[in-house]
Amino acid sequence: MLDVLSGQQSAKETVIAAIANDKKPGQVVEVVHLPAAELVVTRGIRAHFGLKEVAVPQALMLAGIGEMTVVLSFLLERIATASDLNLPFRYDPQFDMNGRWFRLEDGGDYMLLTRMEQG
Repeated sequence: MLDVLSGQQSAKETVIAAIANDKKPGQVVEVVHLPAAELVVTRGIRAHFGLKEVAVPQALMLAGIGEMTVVLSFLLERIATASDLNLPFRYDPQFDMNGRWFRLEDGGDYMLLTRMEQG
């Protein structure tokens, strides 16, 4: 479920959406734009699941916000399912989503999500 939030912003960041777990509505992950860092990041994965947050380069997110929101929802669903089943979870370094390949790289504070070039 994707709820767009309004009015929750500062000069340094803007909350552009929130993704709630349908099975556990209290598990909400915000999608936050950090213009100074040129990133869109999640906020809530660490609090709810003890994993690193996911960051998407601003240009990639803005160029395909619908697609990238679906990819973030897909990742959150996998994390929540593993948590519900008491299974360990690790981010796959590469994964396919509807015929498009994505990469997750450890970026220190975040797992950096990028689209892999096809060719």
